[in-house]
Amino acid sequence: MTNHNNTSINLDLDLLRTFVAVADLNTFAAAAVAVCRTQSAVSQQMQRLEQIVDRELFARHGRNKLLTEHGIQLLGYARKILRFNDEACASLKYSNEQGKLIVGATEDTSESLLPFVLNRITALYPSLEVEVRINTTETILSLLDQQEIDVALTTQGDTRFEQQVLRTSPTLWFCAADFAITAGEAIPLVIQNEGELFREIAINALDEHQVPWRLAYVANSKAAINVAVKSGLGATARPAEMLNPELRVLGTAEGLPLLSDTQYLLCRLPMGEKAFVQSLFNVLAPAPDTVHRLAEIPSSETDTDESN
Repeated sequence: MTNHNNTSINLDLDLLRTFVAVADLNTFAAAAVAVCRTQSAVSQQMQRLEQIVDRELFARHGRNKLLTEHGIQLLGYARKILRFNDEACASLKYSNEQGKLIVGATEDTSESLLPFVLNRITALYPSLEVEVRINTTETILSLLDQQEIDVALTTQGDTRFEQQVLRTSPTLWFCAADFAITAGEAIPLVIQNEGELFREIAINALDEHQVPWRLAYVANSKAAINVAVKSGLGATARPAEMLNPELRVLGTAEGLPLLSDTQYLLCRLPMGEKAFVQSLFNVLAPAPDTVHRLAEIPSSETDTDESN
């Protein structure tokens, strides 16, 4: 028996993919290239989607297509729908994949990103045997180069490897809850050994803004950094995930400069021996909105369609 009071509608996945492409790239022309369709076909798809949801999703702003309030509302759901669809298909496709995957993780990713990645791997590839190795960035990248691990999670990229950004996070200045900076004195820094990413970020930012600093403590691990900072020896630059009740964040009010974001990367050798690693590398690619907190999209593409 048909329920004539049922007002549910079914959203077409192809329409949603095109919708997300337009939202990410700002123009129908750029989206058409991304989804391998003509610009007129993209325009017709978006008109069809607006008819289905009975809401206006786009507003023209110069050459760009900007989302309306309803468009922004739908975008979040569209990303989730497409992600669940793709994960379901990937899970069925790779559920019988056999083999051993060795994941290398740096200290900076072991607590913040590694659990999420392992959860997705085991969900999509339940038959894989997974081994995890955690070490310094230098060691993890060396192991990847020697093919002793299959993929690496790191905050420091390397041109030897194929890599993709899984997440970005603010890099902040941290100190102990009761730590105070004395006006006019050099900033006491708690940092790791030479060549470590956050050491370079901190020192370069302070030098660029001509903020005096001194070495208060040089550590050989993330754990040692945490202990030194909690002990009140000085300030350090680390990703936002380091924040805990024993620490507080310093900023421009204390005379410290803003820092560049931390990128969490997934790396692999382009010519690795295990065939399933490439598919896994692609499947783990995040949705665009989960990678960048703020994204500036160039608007130089020409969009000649005026119908929507």
